[in-house]
Amino acid sequence: MLNRRLFIAALSLCALAVSGARAEPLDQRFAAQYAAARPEKEVVFYNTFRQDTNRQLQNYWQQNFPDIALKIVQKQSLDLIPTIESEKAAGKTLADVVMINEPFVATEWKKKGYYAPYKVSNFDSIPPQYKDADGAWYTTAVSLLTAAYNTQAFPDKSQLPTNLPAFADPKWKGKLLLGDPKVAASNQAFFLALLNNGKLKWDTLDALSRQDILFTRGNADSARLIATGERVLSPMVSSQNVITAREKGQPIDFYVLDEGAITVTQPVGAFAHSPHPNAGKLLLDVLTSVEGQELVAQAGAYWPTHPDARAPGHLPKLDTLKPESGDVDIGGENSKAFLTRFSKTFNRY
Repeated sequence: MLNRRLFIAALSLCALAVSGARAEPLDQRFAAQYAAARPEKEVVFYNTFRQDTNRQLQNYWQQNFPDIALKIVQKQSLDLIPTIESEKAAGKTLADVVMINEPFVATEWKKKGYYAPYKVSNFDSIPPQYKDADGAWYTTAVSLLTAAYNTQAFPDKSQLPTNLPAFADPKWKGKLLLGDPKVAASNQAFFLALLNNGKLKWDTLDALSRQDILFTRGNADSARLIATGERVLSPMVSSQNVITAREKGQPIDFYVLDEGAITVTQPVGAFAHSPHPNAGKLLLDVLTSVEGQELVAQAGAYWPTHPDARAPGHLPKLDTLKPESGDVDIGGENSKAFLTRFSKTFNRY
């Protein structure tokens, strides 16, 4: 009985500790970092968030750190990477904190010395798969690449194909769409990841090439066309675009195939020799905090990575979705070989 009481008391103390951490305002919890950053007056953040997510992040930042302006440069990841490389080639570092969607690029940037490693305040609480061991970068949110469908066309989910080979059934001809992997990095990552882990064969892609698939420029177009019913089904659309459309009342939803959902991670780290190094550290502390992760998760339809951060209530538990790593080398030799063969297979020259 005594041991049970001690266990319950320990749980209560843990709950109080978490509650207390949430109750303490960020400007007080990070008072030392705020004081060091205040003279720098601003922090520059290059990221791949959507506009609405950035708007909410800026409002939240302004409420907590009004003496430091948060300046955001928002770009697609495949545009952001050459921007960084061009700045580095010119001997410039204009961003204090940078987020991208390709973990392999973050690994390469660390080797090149682009990052200024910084162990955030709750470093030990972040699972090892979501942080660099030296603090060079952190993954603060995860989204998924999954199948999507028009809910009016398929009121009964049991009608949906459950794996990639099933999409080659003739009954789906003229009803499918895909983002073009030449211009949509996430679509390329989806196929590369599944090919790499052996869950997709080129025979399946050969069969899909005969399905009169409509190719789009990316996830936003794919979600829109499925919601309008122009095409009613896709093996892959970003969960973010689907969830955003669903929240607006549009008839679209996502589901996970037998092959699993591919995770999209966004490493974020402070850059070495940046113009506002202390403000960059403060921004990293906020982005990796429980509150920061919950804000971004709610605004952008992400799953947070901090174990104490709550995912939006409308999302299923991440571990129930069979997440598979999407860490592939976009732009490398394997990527180029894939695009060449994909173009030939689908007759897209």
